[in-house]
Amino acid sequence: MNQEIGKLNEHFLKTFNRLVYLTKIHQVNNPLLMECIVIFKKVVGRLLEEDDYITIQVSRGNIFIQDEKLLYRREIAKLVNNILQYFEKRDLQGLCFYAAVQEVSDKEVMDFGRILNESEQQKDPLNWFVEQLENQGIVWVENIHEQDAQLTEQDPETEPLDQEQLRKVKAKESYFYALNSIKEVAEKITSQKKAGVRKALRVIQNMVDFVMEDESIVLGISTIRDYDDYTFTHSINVAILSMCLGRRIGISRTSLHRLGICGLFHDLGKLDIPVEIIRLPRKLSKSEFDVVKKHTIYSVAQIIKLQAARGLKSKILLPPFEHHMKYDLSGYPQTPQKKPVSLFGRILTIADVFDAITSPRNYRSTALTQDQALGYMLDHSGTDFDPSLLKAFINMLGVYPIGSLLELDTGELALVVEAGKAVDGTRPKVVLLAADGQGGYTKGGVMDLDERDAQSGVFRRNIVKSLHPSTHGIQPAEFLLQI
Repeated sequence: MNQEIGKLNEHFLKTFNRLVYLTKIHQVNNPLLMECIVIFKKVVGRLLEEDDYITIQVSRGNIFIQDEKLLYRREIAKLVNNILQYFEKRDLQGLCFYAAVQEVSDKEVMDFGRILNESEQQKDPLNWFVEQLENQGIVWVENIHEQDAQLTEQDPETEPLDQEQLRKVKAKESYFYALNSIKEVAEKITSQKKAGVRKALRVIQNMVDFVMEDESIVLGISTIRDYDDYTFTHSINVAILSMCLGRRIGISRTSLHRLGICGLFHDLGKLDIPVEIIRLPRKLSKSEFDVVKKHTIYSVAQIIKLQAARGLKSKILLPPFEHHMKYDLSGYPQTPQKKPVSLFGRILTIADVFDAITSPRNYRSTALTQDQALGYMLDHSGTDFDPSLLKAFINMLGVYPIGSLLELDTGELALVVEAGKAVDGTRPKVVLLAADGQGGYTKGGVMDLDERDAQSGVFRRNIVKSLHPSTHGIQPAEFLLQI
């Protein structure tokens, strides 16, 4: 660990410890307490120069700040012991602080300190603490025990999972954690309650890690389609596809975080569209579509209302507003200014359209297969889509993207799991699907469609056509992420 960062982490720990101590013994307006709050916000600000949040966690007698183990030094041994005991008495495994802490009132910081202190006296300290944060509308800090505990403990009698299997398990859990977080935001907005971005920030951080480590697993999970939860699963898929494309073109990790948040919240304005229009089982009339087109403006309004740092909100407002403008500005909303759509806006447009036209909807019985969707988008390159970004997107997904359902000349059904060895991408690696006799399918062996018969040199299997998974009741992610 960098020595300067190590010192800053120690400073943060000392300031946090002093904050909870002073809120225990002093009342509002005490000079020492007020000074401590100022220092606390400054230290948080320095740590947040590169990240969107700060974590402090305890595990097996160690303290981790920003996932970095605090190095033992005799000078801070007493401090470390105090923090470990403090967390243990409250059943806390960790806390996460978001950038918004720099902008809240001193009183709210004091309220947080007092809630944390008082939780020790409660019958169920942890749940009481979480409930009090919710009741007080304190959204800039959260308990992160639930995130750390997401991965179920392995049964010691079963075979241990390898690294790829663990990534699959964690990826699935992160996806559904993201689903819950965006639903929670939607429910609070609908109920006219304060909605924060704390969980969304954490889940996007996790997904960025997956994007950097194993893009194929993330692309596999983006094939999840849910007819009943379309708006929410669509938002997560757009976030994933956008981050994968962002990584392909080399944007920074910090920018990937913000791009992911843009994707997650890009359709937040649809909460302001009458539900009877959203759920119409037919194509919209012109007047109905005019109402739906307002959702990009509504998304901006909803993001502004979120409990989050102004700096963060200012960086995620524009792309959701732009994601239907199209590359040539012929989309909506129409504005008098003719500036080009921002980079993030152009990325969101590609991810949004791809997921939308490959998803079955209530107003159409069929959707395009992934390869058909890419063909359609290629036909609109230069008008609807940025040509360079679309080319990078197609190269990223391949001719037959991960999760594509194929019919082979052997009569078998197969799901694409990798691009394969063929340079042109027309012979991917697939997993065979076998009918289970009950209307479903089981996972068979993995085959490379580039494989030839040793004697004749003829390909063993050939693609007849692509199919949409929904026509066979198949959820690709269920097979791609099986362990």
